[in-house]
Amino acid sequence: MSRNFSDFEFVKIPKEKVETKKESVKEEDLRKAYDEFSSLDENGLQEKLVKEISKRKQEGTLDVNMLLNSVESIKGFLPYETYMNLKQMIENMK
Repeated sequence: MSRNFSDFEFVKIPKEKVETKKESVKEEDLRKAYDEFSSLDENGLQEKLVKEISKRKQEGTLDVNMLLNSVESIKGFLPYETYMNLKQMIENMK
């Protein structure tokens, strides 16, 4: 027997009970990140990336597919060699 939406009762959940995981990014946080990363060359940025990846792996919060999707989304802005290096680094994390 197949079911459709009419088979379910609609229950409205009060706003107080709905948890959101939205994180707001503040301008101050963006400035700190810019200051931290803007002075780094490609090798420095890759070192930071490797450290962050290691940290997230240990914490169990690393999402390799999300990283691949992120790299794909900025592919057009990267030199081909950089894109391939990033993609290979992320593939090696699997």
